[in-house]
Amino acid sequence: MFVYRICCAPHSALDGEGARLFGGRWNSPGLPAIYTSSHLSLAALELLVHLNFDNLPADLVWLKIEVPETGSMETFPASSAPSEKESFRFGDAWLSSGRSLALVVPSAVISVERNLILNPRHPQMPLVKTVELAPFQFDKRLFGS
Repeated sequence: MFVYRICCAPHSALDGEGARLFGGRWNSPGLPAIYTSSHLSLAALELLVHLNFDNLPADLVWLKIEVPETGSMETFPASSAPSEKESFRFGDAWLSSGRSLALVVPSAVISVERNLILNPRHPQMPLVKTVELAPFQFDKRLFGS
């Protein structure tokens, strides 16, 4: 399975360090996690909701990441994204348990789309590979320019 991620070039390592430092929708600070999306377009939307349009990073890259079909995976039981408090609670428990490599979760941006959270501390993580990395730019028309 292929998943996608957009980030600043210096943060393209699949180590979950950014999420460990700052937290995310599915993890509290202190727990590493790697946020990916089922499609590159969803990864772009997921990033857009967090960006300051007046100060877009100039060094964005997109990653195509291969998660092995044999990797252990589970799916969040609800069809839409829960509250942030419930997301933290569920994600923190999942990451801490180490019970699977990946967690499929509904996107809070588009509820029928799916994101995939990777646990960088899981023993199967060395099987996950970045297969493509390239510069990424948003079309300026998205920002009225």
